[in-house]
Amino acid sequence: MTLQDKLTTTKRTHILNAAARTFAEKGYHATTVRDVARAAGVADGTIYNHFQNKYALLLGLFTQMTEAAEPALNPAALTGLHLRELLREMLDQPLQSLRGENYELVRVVLSEALINRDLASDFRTGLLTPMLAGTVEVLRRRGDLRADPEDTVRLLSSLVLGLLLQAALGDEELQETWAVLPDRLADLLVGGLA
Repeated sequence: MTLQDKLTTTKRTHILNAAARTFAEKGYHATTVRDVARAAGVADGTIYNHFQNKYALLLGLFTQMTEAAEPALNPAALTGLHLRELLREMLDQPLQSLRGENYELVRVVLSEALINRDLASDFRTGLLTPMLAGTVEVLRRRGDLRADPEDTVRLLSSLVLGLLLQAALGDEELQETWAVLPDRLADLLVGGLA
């Protein structure tokens, strides 16, 4: 990578970070490209040197979020785990990778994906489907589950998305216990409510 490429990448990342903060503060629709430029400390034209429009900024954030989640579960590492540990790992990776510094990205992209069909489709096919495909295969190979692997993974991903939504709505207690949620959920799923 040339020095110019590194500078361009750094500038794009700086602009995307400003876009994530601004979208999170003002909402995607209320934010203008000028707002993002001010937050980034650059001229409006600089934004357009890197992104065609505001939607391209949102897609850039989506790409950033996808790349952050990419070191997803390694299906080979899950082989042979006890069911509780398998569930814990399946829940831990997305819960931890979609929080922390990536949380604002998730919040912005998820909120827009709820009303923008194109982004919802990109979110599903670009992030969820690849992230979950390996896990489905691990469950298929196990052979000791009564539930359909695809249904199981779909339900687990719904649980994760529901927790992200609940956290975005301001559930402070949930946010305080975020680190232990994978263990609690794995215990609940394996042991049941009794």
